[in-house]
Amino acid sequence: MENQVERIARVSARLRTVTTLLMIAVPVVLALAWAFANHLPYVLAQLPVPVKGYLPRGTRALAFVASMLPAGVAIYALSRLWRLFDLYAHGVIFRAANVACFRQLGWSLFAWAGASFLFKPIAGIILTFHWTPGTRLLVLGIDSQDVVAGFMGLVVITVAWVMDQGRVLAEEQELYV
Repeated sequence: MENQVERIARVSARLRTVTTLLMIAVPVVLALAWAFANHLPYVLAQLPVPVKGYLPRGTRALAFVASMLPAGVAIYALSRLWRLFDLYAHGVIFRAANVACFRQLGWSLFAWAGASFLFKPIAGIILTFHWTPGTRLLVLGIDSQDVVAGFMGLVVITVAWVMDQGRVLAEEQELYV
């Protein structure tokens, strides 16, 4: 039977590849979604404001830039996962670097919730700017996705704290043996 650490390393190397692909795919998919938004009713239905008619190219370009705010945070979170899987792929488990990755991942989940909250009013302004004065919208809102991301950030930060305490205890125990 194969060693568990080798198995963890093999699976982690694969997950590192998946996170690399996701970091590339996020901005590409967003760019394509905004480029073809006028032809994708599902994309238009997900926006924070109702879309009236055709979205001009400049509006879609600005909306893409605005949507990169939460997407950029998501890419950062994926980079922290990439680093964590890289550590595991090299056999580094329950060390300070692993704890740092978990902590950064937790904070990035909080940041993602905040970026998602900020995206809504920015997108509302951008998507309705070409409307006539008096009909433009400023949208503020928090949805369950933001709440879940914030809660998951808290959970991951707590797990990182517990892991760090366990790591410190294990290192102290190694000194006595």
